[in-house]
Amino acid sequence: MPKPLQFGDPAELGPFRLESRLHESAAGIVYLGADPQGRPVEVALLTTAAAGDAAARDRFRAAVSAEAPRVSAFPRNPPAPSPGDPSPVVAAMPETAAPWVATAHAQDRPGAERFLRPVLLERGWGMSRRRRGGPSFQQYWVSGPKGPALHVERPPEVTAPRNDSRGLATAVASLAALLVLLALLVLLLFSCEPSDPKPPVPTDIPTTAPVLPPPPPSELTPTPGPSKPSQPRVSPSDGDGTVNPAVRARPAPAG
Repeated sequence: MPKPLQFGDPAELGPFRLESRLHESAAGIVYLGADPQGRPVEVALLTTAAAGDAAARDRFRAAVSAEAPRVSAFPRNPPAPSPGDPSPVVAAMPETAAPWVATAHAQDRPGAERFLRPVLLERGWGMSRRRRGGPSFQQYWVSGPKGPALHVERPPEVTAPRNDSRGLATAVASLAALLVLLALLVLLLFSCEPSDPKPPVPTDIPTTAPVLPPPPPSELTPTPGPSKPSQPRVSPSDGDGTVNPAVRARPAPAG
């Protein structure tokens, strides 16, 4: 029964597009896919544990070469199998770090999973169609990683931010310390700034004009006496040439 691809499975392997899982074991994984022409194929890929064992890779390579010694990664059109024969190999890459082999897919014929039996040294029909002998035992790597040997880049893990109150308190304290340091730098800058002093005012120079004493009275300057009432000036003559009677009656000075 096919299973969906799991996380870590490749979406493509060589020229084939992988769609689901058909078989799983400690030796490898068999995928159901399609070739570039859309024909169904089965692709057997060794696991990481099996690919890490040189002897397991050699057994897988020998099993593939026994059926298709000149196979390559490019799909080929094999002849139609005889009744009872397994599905023919269409492509393979057994020499890489992630060995794989692809066969045609048929419901009533053994597919690509037959190449995984020699990797585990299981008893059964071998490539020479003879019953294998010898003890059956498990390899040391059977309990190792059972994922595909092909490296698939995993998407980056996104972790949700944690609500850490301790980190928030540390951030607030750091911000407060930074503000205090900034205030100290501003105060130091203003204290070192030079000021423009006003020039000193001399004390020996009077700020107001001196008061001079009044000058002494001069001898030639007449002392003002009591004022007399002014008399009207009498003209000796009128405008018509006659003598003014007031001037005429004034007595002449003596001597």
